[in-house]
Amino acid sequence: MAGLRERRHRETKELLVDVAFGLFAERGYGNVTMEEVAHAAGVSRSTVYRRFATKDDIVLEVPRRWLGAFDAAVADLDDGASLTTAVTAATLAVARHIDEHHVTARAAYSILDTAPSLQQAGVATTAWLERFVRLLQARVGPSDGTTAGIDDETARIVAGAYLGAIDAMMQYWAMMGGTASVAESSQRLLDRLEPILPFTAGAAHSLRAR
Repeated sequence: MAGLRERRHRETKELLVDVAFGLFAERGYGNVTMEEVAHAAGVSRSTVYRRFATKDDIVLEVPRRWLGAFDAAVADLDDGASLTTAVTAATLAVARHIDEHHVTARAAYSILDTAPSLQQAGVATTAWLERFVRLLQARVGPSDGTTAGIDDETARIVAGAYLGAIDAMMQYWAMMGGTASVAESSQRLLDRLEPILPFTAGAAHSLRAR
């Protein structure tokens, strides 16, 4: 029963997001109310508010799904996967998710671009940074000053470089109409940024053994 409830909860959220973005595209984000979203989705007002506290939360559900794609890709990695493999898998998983839902992603970027507070919450959140830092440290290993690895400062600098580049890439994607393949753009970005990765997990183990 718990699994069924969870699935229905997820399906209702997906319905509400789809309906809401349809209304946003038709009438403009600022002209749509939560009550109108409920009516268009054929659910009660209380049902909407149980899933989303505000209209902003509906918009932010889109980048939250990107986080989910990242987390799922990381969870599927083999224990021995190299840092390059891990970064590539996680980045391309998000990119492919966006490609599969490019209409909603493009609409979300359009709304985020007009609302600075939403943009900060949806694109440049610490959630992305912390995930990327954990990914780096898990694949390379931490450094305590006596063993080879990646210290927290370096991990954050590298993570920031990747995330800043990805953000710039996505802003360009949205500016150009959001029709190009995000996966292809992401692969080009990964190829350019790979030299700044500290080293692979295998190289880290080799250094520790010296």
